[in-house]
Parts: sequence; C-alpha cells; structure tokens
Amino acid sequence: MLPPQRHTLILERLRRDGQVRVTTLASDLAVSEMTVRRDLGILAERGDLVKTHGGATLPGGTTSSEPGFAHNLGVAADEKEQIARLAAERVHPGMSIALNAGTTTHTLARRIAHVPGLTVVTNSPRIAAVFDEGGTGQTVILTGGIRTPSDALVGPYAVHTLRALRVDICFLGVHGVSPEGGLTTPNLLEAETNRAFIDAGASVVVIADHHKWGVTGLCQIAELEAADVFLSDAGLADAARDRLAESIDSVIRAGEHPDAAATQTGENE
Repeated sequence: MLPPQRHTLILERLRRDGQVRVTTLASDLAVSEMTVRRDLGILAERGDLVKTHGGATLPGGTTSSEPGFAHNLGVAADEKEQIARLAAERVHPGMSIALNAGTTTHTLARRIAHVPGLTVVTNSPRIAAVFDEGGTGQTVILTGGIRTPSDALVGPYAVHTLRALRVDICFLGVHGVSPEGGLTTPNLLEAETNRAFIDAGASVVVIADHHKWGVTGLCQIAELEAADVFLSDAGLADAARDRLAESIDSVIRAGEHPDAAATQTGENE
C-alpha cells in the first residue's frame, strides 16, 4: 500500500474513532510500527492530527486550552439541541437535578426551564438565570466559587456546597471523552468541582456531542465508568458508541431508541 493510501486510511480511522494506536494501525495496515510512526509524523506536520504517546488524536488545541462560554455556545449547536431533547426526557416535575457549567448543560436548562417544581443545583450563573426566567416554582441552588473562563464557579466553596447535597440526576457536560483519559477538562479546579457533582448524583448522565470523542483535557474528572448513562448526538460513530458501552451501562445517541442501542451493542460483543 502506497503512503498516500495509508494516510487516507489513517485519517478515516481517526475521524471515525477519535484516536488511533500505532500498534493497531501497524497490524491493520500490515506495515511496521516505524512506518506508522513516520506516517503519523507526516500527517502531524500537515496539521491533520496530533501525535500522542503511542498514537494520535484529532487536532483540537492543547490539553490546557479553555475557550470561553460565548465561543463554545456557537460550536455544535445543532448537536447540543439533539442531546438536550434526549436528556430532557429524563426530567420530571418535582425532581432534584444538578447541572454543571457548560454550553450543553445550558442548552438543556433552556429546554427544561418550565418543568415545575424542580430543585436545580448548578455552578453556572448563566444556568441559574435561565431557571430564574422560567418562573414555574423551581428552587435554584447556586454554588459559590471562583469564576473560570468557561463561566463555571469552582473551588473550595463550590465543592463544600456540593458535598452537602444529593440529587436524583447529575447531568455532566465535559470538555473531552476518551478511552485513555476518561472524562476530562482543561481546568484543575473545574475537575475537582465536577468530581463533587458526580458524587452528589444518585445517577450520573454525561451529555457530550460527538466532537468531544477523542479529545483529552489537562485534568481527569473521572474514568468513563463514573457515568451511568452517556447521551450524545446522532453523529457519534458506531465504533465510539461501542467503546463507550464497554465502560458505561447505557450509551444512547439522539434518534436511537435505548432498546435498539442495547441490542446493537450486544451484537457487537
């Protein structure tokens, strides 16, 4: 196989799975690991991928890059709406829920703002404002803390508040999702606060669009197994869905019936 053909196949695999491993590529392409590393180096120089230890990921900035809320709000807006519709089906009057700061959770907040009798715990002033405008008798608990570039309130005050609470469902937005990194964020204090969100939830539902797959932030929030449910948009590749299902009990894409998703996953095992 000629180098351009290998490069095309490597990029196709990368777009499908979010990351690639040198050992796997060498076996699948029937070439040496040295050849694969050389191919990855060429593709990295072109800006098509980012080399990592033992493989490569999609380009998406450094592990510590932290775009602001306004920037992220316009990214993958359609996908976030798909996920918000899916997540909103789990929210019922009178429930207690937690929403960590983020644009996907903000999209969900707008969709459930008129559900009566909710108790909402959040570290996002923007999300708190959404429910304040809803006017249907929700109770909103806003943690204190230090504001980050993503408009999250984090740090000891936020963690102290969350450790005193227990909610029915924690909806968790994340910066990145990968088999090796788990659930990640670029911000150290945000990672600590998000771990407290996970501990507060009787059920943890991660909501992340397919662009987050294969992305790794500087700080790990938790392993994939910390999630009970993973909700994504229809663009999440089958291979990514199947890999997530190895660690998470329920992985559902927008437009996909939960029973059908479970059946497909079972067929692939």
